[in-house]
Amino acid sequence: MRRLPAELRRTLANEVRDEVVEPLAADIRAAWTGPHARALSASTKARVSGDPKIVVGGARRVVSGGASARQLVFGNEWGGGKRVKAIPARPARRGHRRHTTRQFPTTGQHTVYGTIHATLDRTFDRWADVVNRIIERSLDRG
Repeated sequence: MRRLPAELRRTLANEVRDEVVEPLAADIRAAWTGPHARALSASTKARVSGDPKIVVGGARRVVSGGASARQLVFGNEWGGGKRVKAIPARPARRGHRRHTTRQFPTTGQHTVYGTIHATLDRTFDRWADVVNRIIERSLDRG
């Protein structure tokens, strides 16, 4: 693909974004569930640079507790609450254990990867159709 002319690559990237990446991003946005669904769906975007891609997350704080979208995605995808930190005893205080990231289930929901896996055949078919159409169009011209 890198050996294609720049104009053809640009056209291909724009059409792949419109017909492949945007629908996949919409499917991922719709798949978010739970208390952070609104913030996570707002942070799921289709981007075009050299190659179209989907960006999920980001550094911007999106919930009132100050968590970034990146942190919410990680917790939602892979879960939390499995790490236990031992707090040592101090004078006049008893030691205890603290479970971290209890706001997420201990096993993740796999929203991003699950959606991609569920739509993989349809996504590849769309991508192949776009590539074939663009290449045929460029061969007809030249």
